[in-house]
Amino acid sequence: MNISNSQSKSVEQIFSEVQTQFPKAELKKPFLSPLTIIIPHDNFKFLLRYKKNYLQVDFTPPVYWLLGGMLAGFALFTAILSIIFQRLVISFGGVIPVIIGVLIIKVVFKSTRKDAFKSFEDEANILVNTTNNGI
Repeated sequence: MNISNSQSKSVEQIFSEVQTQFPKAELKKPFLSPLTIIIPHDNFKFLLRYKKNYLQVDFTPPVYWLLGGMLAGFALFTAILSIIFQRLVISFGGVIPVIIGVLIIKVVFKSTRKDAFKSFEDEANILVNTTNNGI
């Protein structure tokens, strides 16, 4: 989801407002990514990637979910290869099963926590698009 930056605030302004609501928030510049506000929540992290006109909302699931997803991706890829070649072909390598597993886990994780994601997106939208005249 994207949150519009209708006030054209800088990432530092947005970060300071987010940090008042979420004190553990961090502002980082990941490799080959725009500036990102990282907000820990329960056992996962919300990511607000700063683009000039909007913020892109994303998340990173817990590590054990990602590991489970990779194992599921390897199992799924093994099943597909075994069906194609009509014999047992075990797949323990390659990037395709990892990508498939991570995508499956992200979809499952987000669908099981719809309320948490919706409330965070609403709260972030309010923080980004309200004026702070009291300061």
